[in-house]
Amino acid sequence: MLCLARAGAVDFARTEYVRLGLDRIDDDPEIIALGARLLKDVALATRGRRRTAFAKASARRYQALFQRFGGLYGAINAATMTLVAGDHADARAQAAALSGPSLAAGTGEAAYYEAAGRAEALFLTGSLAAARETLAEAVAKAPRAFAAHASTLRQLEMLCGETGVDPAWLAPFRPPACAHFTGHILDASREGALTNGLEGDLRDEADRMVKAQRVGFAYGGLAAGADIVFAEAVLAAGAELNLVLPVSLESFVAVSVAPFGTAWRERFDRCLASATSVRYASPDPYVGDEQVFAYASQIAMGCAVLRAQTLSAEAVQVAVWDGHAAAGPAGVAVDMAYWAKGRRRQVVISVRRPPPSPAPGSCPPEASASASRAMKAMLFTDVKGFGALRDEQIPAFIEAVMGQMAKVVDGLDAPPRHIETWGDGLFLVFDQPIDAAVAALALQEAHRALDLRGLGLPRSLGLRIGGHYGPVHLTTNPLTKTLAVVGAHVVIAARIEPDVAPGSACVSEALAAALATCHGDRVRCGYVGRTRGRKDFPATPIFNLTRV
Repeated sequence: MLCLARAGAVDFARTEYVRLGLDRIDDDPEIIALGARLLKDVALATRGRRRTAFAKASARRYQALFQRFGGLYGAINAATMTLVAGDHADARAQAAALSGPSLAAGTGEAAYYEAAGRAEALFLTGSLAAARETLAEAVAKAPRAFAAHASTLRQLEMLCGETGVDPAWLAPFRPPACAHFTGHILDASREGALTNGLEGDLRDEADRMVKAQRVGFAYGGLAAGADIVFAEAVLAAGAELNLVLPVSLESFVAVSVAPFGTAWRERFDRCLASATSVRYASPDPYVGDEQVFAYASQIAMGCAVLRAQTLSAEAVQVAVWDGHAAAGPAGVAVDMAYWAKGRRRQVVISVRRPPPSPAPGSCPPEASASASRAMKAMLFTDVKGFGALRDEQIPAFIEAVMGQMAKVVDGLDAPPRHIETWGDGLFLVFDQPIDAAVAALALQEAHRALDLRGLGLPRSLGLRIGGHYGPVHLTTNPLTKTLAVVGAHVVIAARIEPDVAPGSACVSEALAAALATCHGDRVRCGYVGRTRGRKDFPATPIFNLTRV
């Protein structure tokens, strides 16, 4: 049920909580806390009377937890939800009893949470200076417990919104920045670029930039040149290096590292071995399609933004740029323009180079990837429970459930480029990631609004939606003579949907990355976990999709 809640399927989680009789259990602290958390999730996601009602119910549940088992967790959450319910005076009174000196000795996350809870209580009493001092003490007890810090920061940000306090006071407690780095690859046709003295200057500047921007987590590529130089600076500073390579490792090395000599290959290998994670935009070899390099950069940018959101940290782009526009669909200028869509901070390390020539490893036009390949966002949907319907229920399902989906799709401002359907399933293809996200949310909202019982259908029918973004082949189905959208990335989208909780929409890291980078003001993607690994298809991270 906690996984369901994290996936955004809070209503389904609450239904399961009641169905299993957990709402009647009063002797298990974890079950009581889970029930209180589910009520809290509903309250924070709504407005008006519904918000107040669920906030009060959550506060009562947290209070019951405290009265039965003691501890700061239940008490401080009861006070916080009392505030959300609109009773500021009672919230302050409850918090006042919890705002004394921390009793937690030593260090570690337990000591951190104890002190952070006291800081939250002090904030609720209006003692901002004392809250700031106590939160500093809490962070000192577990300085690298960034996930714990982020949980506290999100709670305090929410309370700032409830009380009208400027959240700027939280800035000193935010984890180190999450950076996307991008820079020029070496160019054999411009011998000496980034070398013969310039490279040394670049490393000094990279070291300075990592320190000045407080980079703790970095995402980018590892081509010979600026990428490797910056990656070395990240590792030297003790920060976390996360790599996103556009194609298979062997192919990437052959195109972007090996042509520039064994010294660069050795530096590449050292960085690769020290990286915290390595992702591949495509497991296939390079076939001349430069778009895959831009796709890898988009994923890296999105990963930096998603990590920053998870940690309540800042996302910043560091670009090593010569000031020239990109000569093709990928390059530093393209990465900078894409990042700028999100209106986040961007810093540039300027380098002097001659105007660009065709990128090393690029193929002549006749060897490039098929022009039929294009970037698309895809949704797969189905209705859990459809297979158990009786035959006499099928007409009502088609007319009401599928009919409602048709109305939603027909009413979209940006309709899908391609639609396929079978039974209870839909396959929708969109030109832009945000168009797929808007469609997924609209479909879920319309399904939740259906009176399934009144239609003679089981209330347990839950819509599941899985989404992905990547390059696909646009071709013609030889049997139907209609458009066909096929490729490995279609399979990724299809494999996500079966693991989605009914009542929610989950997307791949690639789609979540695109949405986080460019559309964070409209939708939010939160990490849920990994899909179940299946034969020939590894476990993959998925993110729940919600409106902001």
